[in-house]
Amino acid sequence: MNTAWEIERWRLGLTVLMVPVIGWLTGYWILAFLLPISSYIAWNLYQLYRLERWLASGVKPRNAPDAGGIWALIVQHIHRNERADKKRKKRYKELLNRMNTAIAALPGAAVVLNGSREVEWANSGAEHLLGVDRKRDLGTFIGNLIREPDFLEHLQNPDGRKELEIRSPVDHKKNISVTLTPFGKKQFLMTSRDISERVELGRIRKAFIANASHELRTPLTVIAGYLEILQSAPEMPESLQEPVRSARDQANRMESLIHDLLTLSRLESTALPDDAGNELDVAKMVRSVVADLEQTVARDSHQFHLNLDEGLNVNAIEMEVEGVVLNLCRNAVLHTPMGTEIQVNWGRDSFGNACFTVRDNGDGIPEGHLSRLTERFYRVDAGRSREVGGTGLGLSITRHVMERYGGDLLISSEVGEFAEFQVRFPKKCVVA
Repeated sequence: MNTAWEIERWRLGLTVLMVPVIGWLTGYWILAFLLPISSYIAWNLYQLYRLERWLASGVKPRNAPDAGGIWALIVQHIHRNERADKKRKKRYKELLNRMNTAIAALPGAAVVLNGSREVEWANSGAEHLLGVDRKRDLGTFIGNLIREPDFLEHLQNPDGRKELEIRSPVDHKKNISVTLTPFGKKQFLMTSRDISERVELGRIRKAFIANASHELRTPLTVIAGYLEILQSAPEMPESLQEPVRSARDQANRMESLIHDLLTLSRLESTALPDDAGNELDVAKMVRSVVADLEQTVARDSHQFHLNLDEGLNVNAIEMEVEGVVLNLCRNAVLHTPMGTEIQVNWGRDSFGNACFTVRDNGDGIPEGHLSRLTERFYRVDAGRSREVGGTGLGLSITRHVMERYGGDLLISSEVGEFAEFQVRFPKKCVVA
């Protein structure tokens, strides 16, 4: 391809050559210098004007200026770039159409919000599930269409990892999940789907567990009572004493399991009242729980070390907090070998939360199990858990209790080194 200098040098050469020719013919050297230079500048200004008019008209090929030299090369470059831009725009448009078609075909709702949380785009599912009209509601604040308090609060602090469950604004009999995912420049993709079936199955499951547990409690209490009578009867044959004792132990285990199931069912089905709970001296509670364990399951086998903030109290329900403390401390004893040392801490973290931490120097827990420890009936070692009498519900109950107070349960471990369980009560629960 010819360069700009190669194309234009003959015109520049002719302009320079005209200077001595005109000067020799006329004898006016000033005129000989000004006339060619002025002509060259005027010609370029005219070409520049034509180029500007062409650009202003939309760079249509049929209106391209018929110029020579460097200007013809510029027109070619502009025309070539314009064709390349059109091809790119066509590809982007096709890609955008495919994306819009794919999102529109999603079974759930999808809404694009701007930085002010106003509707910019929505698919057809948004109309059926959220009541968002794709034409009428463009530019409307989404909080005017979905007025659930939890949703409005979530709008202020969106978290793409959090799935919010609310009632559908179109049909309050339906439950929907909503997720706000940031993308682009202060934009958000709000996705939603119908979870009514899942919620209903969860409700049925909870009701079944609660009803079954209530129905089992009475006959089991009667069976345990008769077994206790048989076990203490002096005329009981020696050959039956071991079977009766074993049956009594299993009945006690069943009673513990039913108790934990009912506790879990209550935590799942009831919300924490705003005025629930009293000021609790947690340090005193921890000392009492540890003292009981040292006289029972931890006698001569485990050593506790306490580090407690005596002045740190929380507002909570005593039975629930005591259950959390007992679960974590008892697990540290039951699931570690003899000679294990257990460090129990109660104090504030750097954010002002109240933290109860139980750390042992036992065998630790493999990393693959950590994320599932709070599942119902999940056991790292099922045989050992049954041997020590665990129900498999303790950590699940602990997690549900902490969620009621807006706190959380954190678990960390390193195999062969330690296992640490920490519950955090948020600052709103802390008594100043």
